[in-house]
Amino acid sequence: MTAPPPGSTVAWAPEDLPVPAEQLAALSYVVVEEIVGRLLLLLRWSWPDVDCYGRLLWPPSSEYACDAAAIDLELMQAQLYTPNRVRRRPRCGDTFAVAGPAGPGWQGEQALDDLRRLFSGPVYDVSADAHEAARFAYHASLGAVPSAALVDRRTRDAQADTLRSRAARPLRALRIGAPPRRSR
Repeated sequence: MTAPPPGSTVAWAPEDLPVPAEQLAALSYVVVEEIVGRLLLLLRWSWPDVDCYGRLLWPPSSEYACDAAAIDLELMQAQLYTPNRVRRRPRCGDTFAVAGPAGPGWQGEQALDDLRRLFSGPVYDVSADAHEAARFAYHASLGAVPSAALVDRRTRDAQADTLRSRAARPLRALRIGAPPRRSR
């Protein structure tokens, strides 16, 4: 895909993400990229833009510039999923908006023993929004995307109601618990 024309993209802003538009560029986009056995790979990029078709984009200079960190799957479960009452296990594609500078854990070569070393600010689960953006990108790749003006009024109104409803219930920052104590 060629780079979009300058000025044709805006910062991606999930409706329920409680971050002002002017602060979106300070966020990081963190994804559970891969799970191999008990090890989970997290990748961290700068915050993406979105084009007129709803596709997430990164500037060409930063598309492949990401940080990586490995963490034990059970530790991720214990520190992030369980404290936030997420009953399922971490899975590939789980996506987080992270405020604040990157923690020191992104520079390490070893698997982390404490998730708190990665995140210095609030963490928000934007997995549903990221999956929706991936669906938009997939469908946009299949053919022409109709103009919003061609969509009937009832559909536009229903979509607007859904977006207003989501914006009225902002995401809560996730809690990151302490790592479990190791039994001797």
